[in-house]
Amino acid sequence: MIDALPYPDDFLLAQKCLEGDALAINQLQEICRGYVTDYLIATGATAEQASELANEMIADCLAERTDNKPRLATYGGNSPLRTWLKAVALNKLIQLKRREKRKRQLDLDGRPLDGSEGGGEESSHEMRDLAEAPLLDIMRGAVEAAFRGCDAEAFVLVQLAYTNGLRGRELAQMFSCSEATISRDLEEARRSIADATMNYVRQKDPWLILKWEDFLDLCRVASPACFGVE
Repeated sequence: MIDALPYPDDFLLAQKCLEGDALAINQLQEICRGYVTDYLIATGATAEQASELANEMIADCLAERTDNKPRLATYGGNSPLRTWLKAVALNKLIQLKRREKRKRQLDLDGRPLDGSEGGGEESSHEMRDLAEAPLLDIMRGAVEAAFRGCDAEAFVLVQLAYTNGLRGRELAQMFSCSEATISRDLEEARRSIADATMNYVRQKDPWLILKWEDFLDLCRVASPACFGVE
């Protein structure tokens, strides 16, 4: 059963951690305090923030939570454990940065970021975002913005190539052009989508240093369950 998973070794490591295996837990701690900490610093965290979040992650992954299993129990072995941990860590960092931004604004004028007196609908919505999964909001919004701004023909081409799996030769026949033209148009569409996606991310959280490749990795693993959102 485990062998049928894309990443059986990572899944086995997670299960051993949940069972209290000391060697497995030590390996998880090394990943969080090394690889994940370095990743957080590279994406915009201070060294202090990265260290604090790494320790918080270790506890969050292993400890029983109120009405919930340990967060590591949501890992299913369908992606690399390190990538899954990166997603959880980045979500925590975004939460932390937004809390700090909100606190700075409150310290300045005693009012929430939205300019209300607190307790309004926008303020309540923002607080729910802080408590749940802001990374999911960013990714969903970025993808929606990118495809909304995509040229109609390019959007159809991308859909046919990546969703329907049509090959260059088939697409060339369909669009009455050469395979070289299809290849060029696909590359331009990919670049346009990537640029629009990253622009949205930068506008949403200007401090966040995220590469397109990282964004794609996060999209493969991030889910509500990953962040403890039912």
